Amino acid sequence: MENIKITRRGFLKTAVAGAGAFSLTSGLLDFQKWVHASAGAAVTSVPTICNGCGNRCGIFAHVKNGRLWKIEGNPDANGNLGVICPKGHGYLHDLYNPNRLKGPLKRVGDKFEPISWEEAYKEIAQKMNLILLANGPQSIFWVNYPQTNHAYALRLMHALGSPHYFTHGSTCFTARNAGWATTVGELPSNDLSHSRYILIVGRNPAGGIDLGQVKRIAEAKEKGAKLVVVDPRHSETAILADEWLPIKPGTDLAFLLGMINVFVKEGLYDGRFVREKTVGFEQLEEEIVNYPPEWAEKVCEIPARTIVQIAREMAKAKPKALIHRGYHGAFGSQYLNSFQTARALAIANSLLGNINREGGIYFPQSAQLGELQPDHPAPDLPEMGKADGTGVPGRYPLGSYGDGIAHAIPELALRGELKAGFVYHNNPLRTNPNPKRVIAGYKKLDLLVVIDTVLSETASIAHYVLPESFYLERTEAIDTKHSGKRAQVSLQQQAVKPLFDTRPGTQIIIELAKHLGVGKYFNFDIEEANRLRLRSLGVTLENLKKKGVLFVGEKWKEGCGKLNTPSGKVEIHSSTLEKLDFPSIPRWEEPLVSPDPKDPQSFRLLHGKQAIHTHAMTANQPYLMAISQRYDMIRLWMNRERGVRLGLKDGDWVQIKSMVGEGKIRVRLTGGIHPSCVWLPSGYGIFSKHLKTAFDMGLSYNDFLPTYFDPTVGHAMSSEIVVQVTKA
Repeated sequence: MENIKITRRGFLKTAVAGAGAFSLTSGLLDFQKWVHASAGAAVTSVPTICNGCGNRCGIFAHVKNGRLWKIEGNPDANGNLGVICPKGHGYLHDLYNPNRLKGPLKRVGDKFEPISWEEAYKEIAQKMNLILLANGPQSIFWVNYPQTNHAYALRLMHALGSPHYFTHGSTCFTARNAGWATTVGELPSNDLSHSRYILIVGRNPAGGIDLGQVKRIAEAKEKGAKLVVVDPRHSETAILADEWLPIKPGTDLAFLLGMINVFVKEGLYDGRFVREKTVGFEQLEEEIVNYPPEWAEKVCEIPARTIVQIAREMAKAKPKALIHRGYHGAFGSQYLNSFQTARALAIANSLLGNINREGGIYFPQSAQLGELQPDHPAPDLPEMGKADGTGVPGRYPLGSYGDGIAHAIPELALRGELKAGFVYHNNPLRTNPNPKRVIAGYKKLDLLVVIDTVLSETASIAHYVLPESFYLERTEAIDTKHSGKRAQVSLQQQAVKPLFDTRPGTQIIIELAKHLGVGKYFNFDIEEANRLRLRSLGVTLENLKKKGVLFVGEKWKEGCGKLNTPSGKVEIHSSTLEKLDFPSIPRWEEPLVSPDPKDPQSFRLLHGKQAIHTHAMTANQPYLMAISQRYDMIRLWMNRERGVRLGLKDGDWVQIKSMVGEGKIRVRLTGGIHPSCVWLPSGYGIFSKHLKTAFDMGLSYNDFLPTYFDPTVGHAMSSEIVVQVTKA
């Protein structure tokens, strides 16, 4: 990569200016000419949504002379409260990145050739319809990283008769969601700014990055709240904490069971809430005696006295005390015991009586968009279930139909069950476990269509690549992501004209549907669809376009009413799990694999985000990659004492090897990580040669992870990796 020299002031100035580091191709506005011409030009401000990560923060895009000038945060947006992170500032430069796709592509032999949109649609439809005729609708799929238009992708699959719509959830959050849903009926939020005691277990919102949560944590601390972070690594969030507890990886369940033991044994729980709003406390009393803090200490390596102290302090602050609801780490898709860990997390919060209470865990207000019917009837639901086993007893009974098990796609393709698929705003060849297996599966497909802005790893092996317009060049579907104490709707809308022959994602879906013969379900455009879906909320599309974000509905009210569980209460004991022959009360479960304590080269491999990168999406951005290099961030974290015993010095090259992969990377020796593990930052290890900035920079944990499916929801168990680390 070219060695870009930057200063902090220079990066921020350039990022805010949004001018890009590149001259545009012939026929488009040259940057130097634009600077001269725009000196006194008027500024147009367009409220829209950032696409730098999945948080989709509210922003204002400011445009001069048809070119992006700068972005600013929208203070009304629940998700970011007016703040923009480095990813948001950096990713906008990709609007002018020469690596962008400039038109549709068709594979001819080992190369791509340009093709018109109309010809691409015709050929895709012909091949897809032949596959449907020969193999049935169960043979096709769609997978995407969640976008505002996901409802239309799902509509397309249902129109074609297929149940196979997938998100990235099985490699991210499905165990957490299932654990909360089984216990309290839905996924709640954290009322951080009003809490007096915040315990965060295996979550890093400051590195994630969740700007709204970080701001609310800071507000709580300013008012005297205590923040305790339990994490094997001294994360960005741990920097803000009053106390950091370096837990042994994979043992978060033991820590929570030890806390629950103290709550129950010492009578620190909210007795009235437990009596009136829960079922199964008696069974919990019988089980939890097996997990005193002294036992937990031996398992998780957090002192028993510390577990007791935290439990007592939280009980004293209840109900304005919370254990963060979690996301990816510990609960999401990490370990064999992640589902039960999420269950224990929900139960521990419930014992504090903080469910739907100020300063505790609350159920956010979420906007319910209207349907397109009767104007545009929806297709019937598919007759068959998902081939991945989602929701099937005896396979993955608690799996989410809306997310599916995306990392099962290669396995299903290799078995011949899936023949064709669409990949949209996703890069499974890089972001799914065991890439050699993933490549083999996707290459076996008879037809692979990728919708992207660049030639990612997955796009590079596609039969057709359809270029999506950059997020600042397109208007998309109404979004309801940013729920809170009052619901919001938001709109991503076009700020500048498309530079190349690209199209918005929803338009591509609609046009594909028409060529595939199911246009009767898509006889609308995004403008009409947005207007129809807003009808039930009592707001107009015109007003939303002006504001970018609108509050809708009633404000949140404190109090725990009837829950969406079989009993209508918090299910400490779950009859659903009992019927499925899963533990109905959380109990200790070992991780699937563990490093050999007698082998000095044996470690558990962990991973996590840095605040400047999103999965593998932003690594090719020159300014963000320059930050990675300047601050030497592309390194493997290792406990300093373990490293010294291996004869390592800080900065040495090491070899990492697992049962499925190996690679080399420089090491960072630090006291800020538990001795039993090493940690890789996510977002690196790009192997698409078309992404020249990011190519061959760093490693990905997916290179070392076998293909796993946990028994409850089928998630990937992404931290069940034991590696050998040696000096290179």
